Amino acid sequence: MQRIILALKDIFEGEIITAETTRKNYSHDASIYELVPDAVLFPKNSLDIRKLVTFVAEHKREYPSLSITPRSAGTDMSGAAIGNSLLVDMTKHFNTIHSVSRAELHTQPGVHMRDIDPRTNANGTMLGCVPASRAICTIGGMVGNNSGGEQSLRYGNTENFVKELKVVFRDGKEYTVKPLTKRELDVKIAKGDFEGEIYRQVFELIEENYDIIKNARPHVNKNSMGYNLWSTWDRDTGIFDLTHLITGSQGTLGIITDIKMHLVPKAPHTGLLVIYLPTIKQLGDIIKTVMAHEPATFEGFDDITFELGIKHFKVFKKQLGLKEWAKMQAQLAGSVAKFRGHLPHMIMMVEFEGKTPEEVYDKIVTLRSALSGYKIKTDIEDTEEASKPFWQIRRASLMLLRQKVHDKYASPFMDDLTVQPKYLPEFLPALRKIIRKYKLPATIAGHYGDGNFHIIPLMSISSPADQAKLEPVMREIIPLVLKYKGTLAGEHNDGMVRGPWLPAMFGDEVYQLFRTTKEIFDPMYIFNPHKKTDAAWDYSMDHIRTNNGQELIK
Repeated sequence: MQRIILALKDIFEGEIITAETTRKNYSHDASIYELVPDAVLFPKNSLDIRKLVTFVAEHKREYPSLSITPRSAGTDMSGAAIGNSLLVDMTKHFNTIHSVSRAELHTQPGVHMRDIDPRTNANGTMLGCVPASRAICTIGGMVGNNSGGEQSLRYGNTENFVKELKVVFRDGKEYTVKPLTKRELDVKIAKGDFEGEIYRQVFELIEENYDIIKNARPHVNKNSMGYNLWSTWDRDTGIFDLTHLITGSQGTLGIITDIKMHLVPKAPHTGLLVIYLPTIKQLGDIIKTVMAHEPATFEGFDDITFELGIKHFKVFKKQLGLKEWAKMQAQLAGSVAKFRGHLPHMIMMVEFEGKTPEEVYDKIVTLRSALSGYKIKTDIEDTEEASKPFWQIRRASLMLLRQKVHDKYASPFMDDLTVQPKYLPEFLPALRKIIRKYKLPATIAGHYGDGNFHIIPLMSISSPADQAKLEPVMREIIPLVLKYKGTLAGEHNDGMVRGPWLPAMFGDEVYQLFRTTKEIFDPMYIFNPHKKTDAAWDYSMDHIRTNNGQELIK
């Protein structure tokens, strides 16, 4: 491998690092896995990416393990941002925001969302698909995972915002990918070149299996499992949109170098009704009541997360500034005082939007009245400013677990279960029974309006006893999720943790269509192997983290 890396350095303008410290630093993402790369690469420009892909394709037969894993912030929870060959960090040089208008964001994939927020806020616009990790995630990771977030209740996942992509495919050339009419598709296919063949094969695969593919789509508001074949070709509209297939592909079909996304108007006024739930038994009924009032967002977290947020709120001091931090801390202290040391089991955040503060307040009060029959406490935080402390804790929930719980590891493997909210009264008790059966202390946060729960067990992940729980838990959860027509991944995707379960979730016929999709784009498996359709449970288990360290993600 040393010889091949030396040869690569001769044609690569960016940095190639083989130092052990760097390689170990990049052996983790936010998942339960570790893979030490042979080298970490920082491409300078798209020409570097094109040269790299061409080089790997030319040497793949001689070096079968040679592959490329793209990575940005490393916040991926499925193990998709690590690899044991060439790991490509896009954040160092692919970090330019080209433009932000009221309608469109044009950016490179390595740009952090925290750098985009001020630009869109100034325009009165937003991306409606930003995850809770917005302070550390990148646009490239959002597209790669088909991420969702607080606003997905209304707007869906990232796929709904992607307008155009530039992607380097296996031939080492960069292509523009965007929606095509059937006539435009026919023209592209008729060229008969590499790009035309990709389009032809994908179109024929979907057209020949159209009903099978459409029926395979999970019956939920958000899904990031499998390849998004069901949204790529629509007979009714006559639109063929390959961006839907690339979005959520986790770098397994090609490498994204440029991104254009739609923006939507940001509401001028927002406010929260904070619901303090003493027991989870009421959760399903309260969700039904809340959803009937059509909130803009509906989020929440549990008592463990709340306690961590209160106890360690000082970690936000640098980010917020002393004055803002002190104000928020005092506000939280006032909210906590009413419980006299007994925190509620769940904290639910129901956000409403409006053109005026009065409109927002009226919506909040109406919901509060509808909930008056339950034995629950509520707070009205009827401005964006007043809502901030609760959003701060919700968005930092996983970070708090990773940094402040030292004897256990926040272990995401059942972290993204999603079913329709109407099924929650039956689904949640059955899920809790599985969690209790395997004695898994776990925190719960998530997007309640989507029925999307982030359940994070706290485990000694390097312990063989705890590792032995992973497979049987998954085997019990899958039939439960299928019973309610849901998905294992609403927004965190497959990677190494859920990729092995694609056949169980979709059946062999649809799984083979996913595999065929992978091989249309990447028959030599040079792009991010051992993820999604190429994932195997034994391989994933062989690469479980060897320690419970909570590495910080940049």
